[in-house]
Amino acid sequence: MELIGLYTVHKNDKTGDENGYPVHRHGSHEILLPLGGRCGMIISDTVYELDPGDAVLIFKDTPHKLITKDKPVEFLAAQFIPRVCASPDLEPALEEFAEYGKSGGAVFSVLEGVINTVRACMRRICDERTDTDIGMYFTYIRSVLYELSHNSVPKHGVVTAKKSTADEKTALLNAVTDYIGANLDTLSDLSFIERVFHYSNSHVNRIFRSSLGVSVWQYVTVKRLDLAYNLIADGISAKNAAGRSGFSDYSVFYKSFVKHFGAPPSSVKNKR
Repeated sequence: MELIGLYTVHKNDKTGDENGYPVHRHGSHEILLPLGGRCGMIISDTVYELDPGDAVLIFKDTPHKLITKDKPVEFLAAQFIPRVCASPDLEPALEEFAEYGKSGGAVFSVLEGVINTVRACMRRICDERTDTDIGMYFTYIRSVLYELSHNSVPKHGVVTAKKSTADEKTALLNAVTDYIGANLDTLSDLSFIERVFHYSNSHVNRIFRSSLGVSVWQYVTVKRLDLAYNLIADGISAKNAAGRSGFSDYSVFYKSFVKHFGAPPSSVKNKR
């Protein structure tokens, strides 16, 4: 659920597929509370094992990734932007974690006597929202931060070899191209980049241009044309192939096809 400055989710992931959670970052802080299943968290270059009594605090703009090791995995998560809240004590509450902010975040083992309190606050944030009183939800976030600061023990993670910027770009490029391939016929714009990968369109476009020589949307168009070509070669009509490839306007498809292949769709049937 989303309000201005606050996004929450209660997810019960039955796939157990760690590829469903690529490395990403966003302009908001995040609290994540695992409820069940075997999972872990990568924060910057540190890997943590997560247990149901743990809580994760991730600072804004920090690369991180949820690792699912078993299924199902259930968790609560809240992303929040403090400046949206008029309360002056939220930023000081975060400043208590300044030591961990330097590394981008941390995992805490919450003391047994207060873990139910933390869970209750996170459930109210994620599950029990019946109005738009954002101030109330920030009150719950402050309560969680208080328990993490006063009634929790930081967990140690394993520092991994830090990936180079080139490696991170390659990983993001592969993740985005995989997503495009799986959703080729339904993409209508580039909003999926920020929604799914939490990067700006301009950042991902720069990676595509430097690595592939085309923009993201040009890549989408070429992949659609290649798919349409193969469908027509298999005996499907050009109009149907256009629709199944994600083109809603046949005239646009026709002009793009001729420009890309140097011949009209009707010339393809004799190719196979």
